[in-house]
Amino acid sequence: MGNANCVFCGCIEQASVGVVEKWGRFDRLAEPGLNFFNPFAGECLSGILSTRISSLDVKIETKTKDNVFVHLVCSIQYRVIRQNADDAFYELQNPKEQIQAYVFDVVRAHVPKMNLDELFEQKDEV
Repeated sequence: MGNANCVFCGCIEQASVGVVEKWGRFDRLAEPGLNFFNPFAGECLSGILSTRISSLDVKIETKTKDNVFVHLVCSIQYRVIRQNADDAFYELQNPKEQIQAYVFDVVRAHVPKMNLDELFEQKDEV
């Protein structure tokens, strides 16, 4: 990520995980608590990711099968899985925008197949 902290020790907060690089490559994940790093061996704390549940509200405007435009708000809850934290750190550039785009695609694929009444009846399934 470019902003590595080359220090001897660091404290990772509860419900977080640290990403440790060695000579610029991913080495390991640092668990919550006090962690020691060896900058002389190339170890750096590259970043910290929260593993707490986050919420994202996605506002969507789409048309139903009976040509009625509806405004939907989908509340999405997500979190980083500790075992996949390195993938989340290196592969996702802007996770909120990527989640929002996925929700747009799914909702805009399903809602146009439903009438307005069906949409209200099946709102939990959408």
